[in-house]
Amino acid sequence: MSVRMLTTGKAAELCSVKPDTVLKWIKKGRLEATRTAGGHYRVDEQHLAPFLPKTSEREATGAKAAGPVALNSAHPMRCWEYMSESLREGCRNCVAYQIHAAWCFELVRVVHGAGHTKSFCSGPCNECPYYRRVHGQPTNVLIVTRDEALIQAIAWHPDGCLACRFARNGYDASAIISVFRPALVIVGERVAADEPELVKALASDPRAAGVRILLGVRENRNVSLPLGGGFTGTIQIPFSCDQITAFTGRLPVEIVPDEEAPTRPTPPQERDGGRRTRKPEPIPA
Repeated sequence: MSVRMLTTGKAAELCSVKPDTVLKWIKKGRLEATRTAGGHYRVDEQHLAPFLPKTSEREATGAKAAGPVALNSAHPMRCWEYMSESLREGCRNCVAYQIHAAWCFELVRVVHGAGHTKSFCSGPCNECPYYRRVHGQPTNVLIVTRDEALIQAIAWHPDGCLACRFARNGYDASAIISVFRPALVIVGERVAADEPELVKALASDPRAAGVRILLGVRENRNVSLPLGGGFTGTIQIPFSCDQITAFTGRLPVEIVPDEEAPTRPTPPQERDGGRRTRKPEPIPA
């Protein structure tokens, strides 16, 4: 059987991440790779399976959808798809949707007052989950659980693709959301049972607009989630950072390419260690 070896750039393209993220996976031992004679990494295409955004193997993530969720899309998601499981009325009236703009934040930057309804904008663009994802930044994840073993397991095995915070109840979760906008919230079933209004509060919190919420359940338990109850789906406990990354990877996006800084000749006054050179003043006679 032939083996297809990919560059880190191609691997990043397939996984909807930046090449730097693939390099982090390799250096942390999460992704197997070989080196060429020139020192460049090459990745076996088969080893990318756990990282691909369009994987349909639920066993790979341990997550199940609660309803018709827009996962495993065949095309890169735009903001109105990434931030909501169904098209909102505000999105229909937004110019970004009407012209199918690739990146809503670029449209707003270039065309001031373009008619962007900002249905999911609870703060500056750089705090938006969609903005962070298409720029290859870590995905913010809030885990609400009283399972200390799970908290320690996630905290002691950090993932460069995730930024995780932990809360033990709804009060703590609300305080964290005030300074940390999550793209994904995982609520343990014990907390969900003790605080039945928590999920609805999270789903309707304008500070976390567009958040997806998973219910963490113990292994071998079948939980039936009501549609419209605020949950996106379930994830089995214990789970790992890799499983969370695989779930978020099922929402493919078009990564913003790195901007190359324009080069310019170095002016004479900036040479010699940055010290400005001055023409010697004439010595008085």
